[in-house]
Amino acid sequence: SVLYAADGTTRIATFYSQYRKPVQLTKVSKVMRQAMVAAEDRRFYEHGAVDAKGVLRAAAANIRNGAVDQGASTLTMQYVRNVLKNDQNVSAAERKAATQDTLSRKLQEVRYAAELEHTMSKDQILQNYLNIAYFGAGAYGIESAAERFFSTTASRLTLAQAALLAGLVQSPDAYNPISRDQSSALSRRSYVLESMRTMGAITQAQETTA
Repeated sequence: SVLYAADGTTRIATFYSQYRKPVQLTKVSKVMRQAMVAAEDRRFYEHGAVDAKGVLRAAAANIRNGAVDQGASTLTMQYVRNVLKNDQNVSAAERKAATQDTLSRKLQEVRYAAELEHTMSKDQILQNYLNIAYFGAGAYGIESAAERFFSTTASRLTLAQAALLAGLVQSPDAYNPISRDQSSALSRRSYVLESMRTMGAITQAQETTA
């Protein structure tokens, strides 16, 4: 909702529950698309709704560390979770249940993700994920995040900026460079850049420069 002065053109204030500006994937810089995949699901374009290799890798890491340090949710599964927890057509309890760490919730997420993989392309899923993800500081979706953190647009994000934003999604509050110590956000950014180099999206020189 936008509040205007009596002249009908002077904008006084804008009110919203979620600050979001959806954009087409073609309006998101290539490095931002690559950074998100590198940060959340490196094999996104190679596997289906579930990444069997990712499940085994996460299980091995968790057993080795004696704790649940790694998850195995694919980007499609994460998109499903975001849709369910943001669905205003269901109760608050149902939205909360969409994020609970239970076997039944996980199985439901896998089923929905499998259905999506048959009806949507990978690019469509990535586009929708970029538009629904929360990046922190009140910014929902990549266009709003680009504006909020860097005063730019999603299409103009640089490699360093893209890597930082992609890193925020895992824990928007903990990594928030505005309200928290920036070292956490920068450390996470370094991880994303390394992941991008590993998947062949950028070179070692580009990683070092960023």
